[in-house]
Amino acid sequence: MPMSDHREQAIPCRPATRADRASVVAALAEAFQHEPAFSWIVPDPAARRRALQRTFRIVFDEDIKAGCLMMTPDAEAVTAWRSPAQMREGTWEAIRTRLPFLLAFGPAIGRAAEVAALIKANLPPEGCWYLHYAGCHSHHRGKGYGGAAIRAGLALADAQGTAAWLETADEGNLAIYRALGFAVEREWQVPGGPKFWGMLRPSQ
Repeated sequence: MPMSDHREQAIPCRPATRADRASVVAALAEAFQHEPAFSWIVPDPAARRRALQRTFRIVFDEDIKAGCLMMTPDAEAVTAWRSPAQMREGTWEAIRTRLPFLLAFGPAIGRAAEVAALIKANLPPEGCWYLHYAGCHSHHRGKGYGGAAIRAGLALADAQGTAAWLETADEGNLAIYRALGFAVEREWQVPGGPKFWGMLRPSQ
């Protein structure tokens, strides 16, 4: 997902609505099919594909209430953001999504829960706009869509003078996020699984 300012400025982005649910879910599921953490959680590609579809339906339904989802015109790239007040999952959200996540991951729920617990433990204490997920469909990578969708969300943080936070288990993403103003603040290892980098972008 190389960055290109000229191309990104020409790519419009908008908040997703509930009418966009199917296209947003499909785009994110495809984008994360080979992502290191999900590949460790669900090693079988076919099972992972099903789990990702179910997972991003839950993410869409929760994040559209807790923040927003920004998308390029045809969901070539999508970013899911949680507002500073909703950065951490609340008690009722955890209860509400417990069964859907169990159904999504099935026997892999233990690994999924382990990853989720470490992510939660490494969130920064201060409220930030949280880039929960960022995905660009594989057919559209390298065209500026991903950077445009991320910058659209960063504009929300900048408008409020708020920092932004993300974590990634893909080391190849670090240079991309650094180009957007993020810096590595934390690193952690899932026992027997992937390494994560937590990155912070100060308020602009």
